Amino acid sequence: MAEDATPRDPRARVWDLIGRFQAAMLVTKSQNGILSGRPMSHIVRADEGLVYILTERTTESARAIEADPDALLTLADNKRYVSLSVRGSVSTDRALIERLWNPGAQAFWPNGPADPAVCALVLRPDAGEYWDGDNALSAGVKMILANVTGSPPDLGDHGSVRL
Repeated sequence: MAEDATPRDPRARVWDLIGRFQAAMLVTKSQNGILSGRPMSHIVRADEGLVYILTERTTESARAIEADPDALLTLADNKRYVSLSVRGSVSTDRALIERLWNPGAQAFWPNGPADPAVCALVLRPDAGEYWDGDNALSAGVKMILANVTGSPPDLGDHGSVRL
């Protein structure tokens, strides 16, 4: 999809935006109640309504999702931000892992998708929120103009959606 051809439907917009990011922060709750975020590579399957993350069964991410499936997935760059409330599960389904396999995964797990340590976090978004605006320089100029003119700045598009 072209950079300037973002969908108008908020659901489609969220799926389009999360597909543009290279990495996300997965925020889970530990057994002692502490929130913890970690950068993860995500695999978007909008047609399935799911986001996947390949990891190992022994990671804090997998253990936390097994203990408490409610999590937060956040994505950001210098002009776009997305926050997704997700419900997760851990899958060791080899067919699923093989379908999700990619060169990045191969770099982490040279034994391939059959490696028994590898699992897939299956994240089903419940709700999403996005902010799609200008880069920092452009936003700064708009803020200065807003201060001069006394009108609020237009910093881009924002929306919330149930997924």
